Amino acid sequence: MADEKRRCVVLGGGPITARELELLRADDIVWAADAGLLAARRAGLRPALCLGDWDSCPRPDDAAELIVLPTEKDDTDTHHAARLLIERGFDEALLLGCIGGRLDHTLANLATLLFLTRAGVRAWMVGGGAEVTALENGTLLLPRRPDCYLSLFAADGTARGVSLAGTKYPLSEAELTADFPVGVSNEITAPQARVTVRAGALFVALCRRENAG
Repeated sequence: MADEKRRCVVLGGGPITARELELLRADDIVWAADAGLLAARRAGLRPALCLGDWDSCPRPDDAAELIVLPTEKDDTDTHHAARLLIERGFDEALLLGCIGGRLDHTLANLATLLFLTRAGVRAWMVGGGAEVTALENGTLLLPRRPDCYLSLFAADGTARGVSLAGTKYPLSEAELTADFPVGVSNEITAPQARVTVRAGALFVALCRRENAG
């Protein structure tokens, strides 16, 4: 398909900074989920697709492609976009405007991040000074980021065989559970960190030090 091997950037309705918009690449395909269209317009972007139930943003009349979703539905606008980008063959996704607004929306978007990962899409969610991805039954390599803390969280129950190398606090075949945040506020000390989980899923977060609470 035409979209294969290209990245889909989904703009959600939460805050999106100019710094985050600088992450867009020239060959990205940009979609707007409902109020994400407002951020697109502020940035001078014309999304290739606008979708949503249009309860928080006026429905556009000049969209290149428009999908109108029912207000009463099981999935969020962002999750619908995630399902669609999988169907259209994208293998990489960037979600902006999906952190830092309503807490329930942020939690829903984290679930969407895990959904994309399980479908084979390498997805990152960026916002609020954080960069988050999900990892299931595999290994992720991360370059050193002196400006960020590295944190790991069990994404779906218990994550087993968690190993972490190249960090201030390494792990070897550890078990992370959803009710004890032992993986928070680590640091990458080597040129590259290696995160591995043998069984289960993790949320892997890089959070800027300036946002430490």
